[in-house]
Amino acid sequence: MSKDAACKKYRLGNLFGSCCALALLLSLPAQLPAAELPEKTTINVQTSCSQIAGLDPDKKEVKEFSHKLHAEKYLSGKSAFSAHPYTDAFTCAACHVGAKSAEEITGADKCERLTAAVEQGGGPKKYKEMMHAICQNCHKNMQKAGESKSGPTKCNECHGK
Repeated sequence: MSKDAACKKYRLGNLFGSCCALALLLSLPAQLPAAELPEKTTINVQTSCSQIAGLDPDKKEVKEFSHKLHAEKYLSGKSAFSAHPYTDAFTCAACHVGAKSAEEITGADKCERLTAAVEQGGGPKKYKEMMHAICQNCHKNMQKAGESKSGPTKCNECHGK
């Protein structure tokens, strides 16, 4: 084999390998790996971040919120119903308002993030409204659009009795 032919073969091999590596990289999800997403979580900011001043006492926490299912399944293709735009590549932004990456969510102190979100949402007295706008309004918008599975909209469906 001539030197030119060997060089061409080498370059084609490198090009193929580079394309395969790029395809693999692009196929990786932009969200946290599934192993890092909690299956379920309890939402009670007043208890978990009691240092956030001015929040009304939490009378109704959300127990057993299906975090992983929302992130991986329920939110996909539903951005139009959300109060906060997001992409299917990063559904976390539907609820973690303003987050641009998983690192922003997992890398910062949880209570610092929540304090910033509360302030962005209008302050402590508007916290309940903000949370309902994120969850309940999305579910209601889905119902209005005729979606067969839209999520709970009544108090005890999320908060229990």
